[in-house]
Amino acid sequence: MNWFLDMCIIIFYAEIQGKNYEMTAKFVKEKKENKFLLCFYISKENMPKWIKREKIILKILGEKVENPSHEVEKSEEFGLLFPRDVIKLKKLVGQCLSSRNKEEYYEKIKENQIIMLKRIDYFLTNLINKEVIPVDKIDQDLKSAIFTFTNNMSDSLTITSGIQHNQEEDLTLITGDKHDWNKDNIQWVYDSRPDLAKKYSKVPEIRYIQDM
Repeated sequence: MNWFLDMCIIIFYAEIQGKNYEMTAKFVKEKKENKFLLCFYISKENMPKWIKREKIILKILGEKVENPSHEVEKSEEFGLLFPRDVIKLKKLVGQCLSSRNKEEYYEKIKENQIIMLKRIDYFLTNLINKEVIPVDKIDQDLKSAIFTFTNNMSDSLTITSGIQHNQEEDLTLITGDKHDWNKDNIQWVYDSRPDLAKKYSKVPEIRYIQDM
């Protein structure tokens, strides 16, 4: 089987303290002869940007530990964070400031990030069988149509890549996102755009890691 991975699968695998780790580790362990495919958009753009934001979160947390009166919003790179990153940052800041030993808490978070980044690198280097659909080959028309229903650019680019490559070889898309990654969104696109339905007639199966 050809598994086309959403980026969250790699993150779930890397975050050994996360709630999704065990089920993802089990899925990866059972890979055997199956192939893991990843689109170039994730490996070349989305994942590097996500990692950069994770490092910014840690950096700002360190600034807060060093100077508790520091306002995180005034950090130089705060503006690069996405809203969900800000939520994560403020949660970490709150936990850190309420801990008995702020420096020890920070060092633990730092250690966890080092482990996470090593596991991401291991996954990309050793577990991905093939990368598909160069970023400049992504069908912008299909991507825009999908974005109309997902309102999520990264998901739209990834799903588009999966649909495109599915025309060449059968894929099963694997994700943890039941909101944006569902056949209803694709079907709505096809219902509104018969030309795209004709061009990409093979619709990939979508499965969810939490149901594996």
